[in-house]
Amino acid sequence: MRATEVLQKCLRDALGSMHALRSRVLLRAVEAMIHGSRLTLMDLARSWPDAERVRAPLKALDRLLGNRHLHVEREHLYKAMARWLVRNKQPTIVIDWSDLKSDRSWHLLRAAIPVGGRSLPILDMVFPNGQQGSPKAEKQFLQRLAHVLPDDVRPILVTDAGFRGPWFRAVEAMGWQWLGRLRNTTYLRPVEVPDEPGEWVTCKAMYALAARRPRDFGSMDIARSNPLTARVMLHAKPPKGRKHRNRQGVPACNSNSRKNAQRESEPWLLVASPSLTLSTRQLITLYGRRMQIELSFRDLKSHRYGQGFEDSLTRKGARIEVLLLLSAMAAFASWLVGMACERCGIDAWLAPFRSRRSDRHDVSTRSCGSVEKHSCDVGRAHA
Repeated sequence: MRATEVLQKCLRDALGSMHALRSRVLLRAVEAMIHGSRLTLMDLARSWPDAERVRAPLKALDRLLGNRHLHVEREHLYKAMARWLVRNKQPTIVIDWSDLKSDRSWHLLRAAIPVGGRSLPILDMVFPNGQQGSPKAEKQFLQRLAHVLPDDVRPILVTDAGFRGPWFRAVEAMGWQWLGRLRNTTYLRPVEVPDEPGEWVTCKAMYALAARRPRDFGSMDIARSNPLTARVMLHAKPPKGRKHRNRQGVPACNSNSRKNAQRESEPWLLVASPSLTLSTRQLITLYGRRMQIELSFRDLKSHRYGQGFEDSLTRKGARIEVLLLLSAMAAFASWLVGMACERCGIDAWLAPFRSRRSDRHDVSTRSCGSVEKHSCDVGRAHA
């Protein structure tokens, strides 16, 4: 089944409300994205289905990216995909920032659902330089996310250490729950201890209390300047023994490598909504799934391991958001095909190797769908 047929069945309402010609060009662009796996304008035109020359697809793509009606209809498509991805009343949603350009001119704020080894985006918003991490941008993002999610859903938003007090308060104002991490010089104190300068301790001082078993400290106030009550937990991760090596094969000693090594060696000092009733182990497992959004960023930007968006020369925010929509729809279609492969039991045939563990997937569900789609295209071409 072609990606066009899959999306037409699953996103019938959102696509049906669009102009027929615009919907057709959008679906063909998604097919080009799946077939070529490259998210640049020229590469999409070269992968255009049934095209003999590049000129016509390139012109159609250029008009699609600049279509002001599609800029408005973009959230309706995300909302339709979210209905398939959100399957319970309290889903786990991972949220993070990422630089889209090497010059840091544009930044991506993404909300994604971790499923099948990868996270699938349900909302992407692009902000110019200077707005990354700003409370105004994050509140605007939360408002748009509330529009995308079903009305009866109360999600758990999982974030890294870059999201702090203003974000947690904004999430609580929406009636949702949050799970984050504290690092560096953020101060904490137990709620029953008097608010005196000597009673506050830094995150690094808490690291000394880390043990092999996760510890739950109960309710504590975080951020001395503007205290916020949160549930605090501490988890010491076992070392994985990984080494970042340079071209000579020796461990890298540059500042970026040392910074990443220090971050990964630190224990997880997690904070959660006081109303969150999950156990400490469950919350640590939820936070561990946050890494899937980092993998999705690599899949998006890397020209070696992903879709090569870092090679894109698109510079306008609205056009970038349309490109991100194409990537999200392609990932959604691949995930649906991968789910069908797992249901039919043919996912093991598409894996590059066989795992020794029967309870472990060799590849992500989305990758399985992409491989199956490519195999069908090759078979159709040789038929």
